[in-house]
Amino acid sequence: MPLLIDVRTPEEFAERHAKGAVNIPLGDIESGEIGTLKDAPKETSLDLYCRSGSRAGVAGSLLTTFGFTNVRNLGGLDDL
Repeated sequence: MPLLIDVRTPEEFAERHAKGAVNIPLGDIESGEIGTLKDAPKETSLDLYCRSGSRAGVAGSLLTTFGFTNVRNLGGLDDL
């Protein structure tokens, strides 16, 4: 089962998020702080979303450069 990651800010996450999602903000990913992903196998399925899909796309590209091989941009929260 994929890990569902919300890359929005903690404030946005607190207002509303998808059930089962974990919050790893794009800013954290940009600075290399990947939280729960730090020890995750690189083949872990990662499903990312944000408000519109834009931040999720950037986060996905970064996670790929960090070695993750199964990253998918689901778009925005309302697309789920």
